[in-house]
Amino acid sequence: MYNPTTQGALNLNNVIWLLITMALVIAPHAMRLPLWITAACIAAGVARWHIARRGLRAPNSWIMGMMALAVACGTWFHFRAFFGREVGVALLVVMLCLKILEMRVKRDALLVIFLGFFMVMTNFLYSQTIFIGAYMFACVLFFVATLVGFNRVNTEATAGERLKPAAWLLVQAIPLMLVMFFLFPRISGPLWRMPSQGQATTGLSDKMSPGDIDKLMKSDELAFRVDFVGATPQPFELYFRGPVLSMFDGTTWSVMASAGTQDVVMTPISPAISYRITQPASTHRYLFGLDLLATVPPDAEITPEYQLRSTAPPNALRSYEMKSHLRYRAGNTLFSSIKRSYLALGFGNPRTIEWGRSLRAKHGEDNVALVEEVLAKYRDEFEYTLEPPKLTTNPMDGFLFQTKKGFCEHYSGSFALLMRAADIPARVVTGYQGGETNSINQQLVVKQSDAHAWTEIWLDDRGWVRVDPTSAVSPLRVSNGVNAALGPLNTFESLMAADKLGLLKAFQQNWDAVNNKWTQWVIGFNAERQQSLFSWAGFKNIDWQTIGLLMLAGFMLVGAIISAPLMWRLYRVKTDPTSATFKRFTAKLGRFGLKHEAWEGPQDLRGRINHAESKLSVASQTAASAILESYISLRYGVESTQTGVQKRAAVAILRRMVRAFRPRSK
Repeated sequence: MYNPTTQGALNLNNVIWLLITMALVIAPHAMRLPLWITAACIAAGVARWHIARRGLRAPNSWIMGMMALAVACGTWFHFRAFFGREVGVALLVVMLCLKILEMRVKRDALLVIFLGFFMVMTNFLYSQTIFIGAYMFACVLFFVATLVGFNRVNTEATAGERLKPAAWLLVQAIPLMLVMFFLFPRISGPLWRMPSQGQATTGLSDKMSPGDIDKLMKSDELAFRVDFVGATPQPFELYFRGPVLSMFDGTTWSVMASAGTQDVVMTPISPAISYRITQPASTHRYLFGLDLLATVPPDAEITPEYQLRSTAPPNALRSYEMKSHLRYRAGNTLFSSIKRSYLALGFGNPRTIEWGRSLRAKHGEDNVALVEEVLAKYRDEFEYTLEPPKLTTNPMDGFLFQTKKGFCEHYSGSFALLMRAADIPARVVTGYQGGETNSINQQLVVKQSDAHAWTEIWLDDRGWVRVDPTSAVSPLRVSNGVNAALGPLNTFESLMAADKLGLLKAFQQNWDAVNNKWTQWVIGFNAERQQSLFSWAGFKNIDWQTIGLLMLAGFMLVGAIISAPLMWRLYRVKTDPTSATFKRFTAKLGRFGLKHEAWEGPQDLRGRINHAESKLSVASQTAASAILESYISLRYGVESTQTGVQKRAAVAILRRMVRAFRPRSK
């Protein structure tokens, strides 16, 4: 059998600590990894524990090579790639587990721990919330504690002996971390950007088919936050414009490939309102702003359809200041070539098209009356619901003439098609409507459940005019939100509705306010905010050289602060009156030929002085023994616990004894 004493097997307790710590850091990836990788990691951990417990040999290099090849092939067949975020993390996890299985000596374990620190960072590729930050900090604490255990010699560390020095080391590292965070030059774009395969992003897309938006409306995820300068507009005024869908193929509305070269013209009717939007990172380039935009933020552009798009790479948290006019006239003229695109009817839906044409014949040139008739029919005969009957072929016909149940995408899509059939240019605008104001910080929080779709029609005397047919069916949806119109859409909303004291609501708003600060000052601490911090500190137009000097000064200051207690403790030891008096005593002995060795304790020194072959006279031996007895009592005995006057008196007696000591030979 494998002999752990002669072969240097790893201590079982240390291995268990390493396995638990590695399980903690890999756990957040478990739901994202293929099931077979999770199973392989569990199997590797159990096998490693069994090897350490029984003192067995780790698998040889041939077996490990075959296993590595097998998992590499399995990863390729699952992801069909070796590059990207998901496949990179998967390979790192499974190879790290194989390395744990292969460990033979302490050096292998230390390598696994260092790779574990890197594994901690991979979790931030997926989430950078407060919870993940705190959880990963705890994982780092356990890795350092494991490292402490592996570096103990000849003794086995208890949990307290691991965690206490690990915690102290991390506490000492926090000031250095803050210096790096605030002073390290910010780069453009997010640090955690890597390509991914087939990643679905929660949010609006550039297409809309029946059943798309209802998935968002059942989600409690954050869409963006809005900080208004001044009062928040009324809920029915909060239309945040997103992707504009102008192409219709009979089933799906999608973004037009090109809206031509027409100018972006907008005539304000009401004063502009100012606000800042903070939008979480996502893989699309859509930015949102209130209808209708008066300014365009940096690194963004506005399309002829008044759609705001980012020109910077995606996957970054965006925070941008905006101005909008809530009352406006959009557009002066509509070129005939573009007008034809806004009149295209797609394929199918013959009854809808026939109804639209009959409306035109009925109302002649009176577009307002035509629109009012359609809205009245919606109001009288249709029902607002997130669970409408399924629509297959000719979905607009099925909705308007059969089911008559739906939500915003059904109403906006069918209304736009009716208008086109009636020879009125129309398009669907998707975005978000409403939101909830946090009473803690007065910030408007817009969630995915506030996703909405409405219609814009072209009237020659008014330009593009917003018409929201959903408001005709469910005015409560526009004025108070989807929860007010349909009731709670998820478990947490149901719990809040049942909480008569409002405790859950208060907790949610306070937690949201904390999350906002985390987003603004940690996740969103970009080059702009760093420059603002430098300007506040008096550094205008700071360059990288100055930043480097500030970092160096910060490191030196932190080092001085951390070192000060250690230096003071060393100084106190060196200037301790008891130790200083003892050194004067040993110096006298040294001049007589009795050199005190650094390793020699006072008891050993006294034994050497009192030895039969000692050169000291009996009187000198007696005096030296009395001095050493007094020193032992002051340093290690009862008198070592004394303070104040008693301590100073005892030291004074020892000092007089040493001063009076004159070594004499026999």
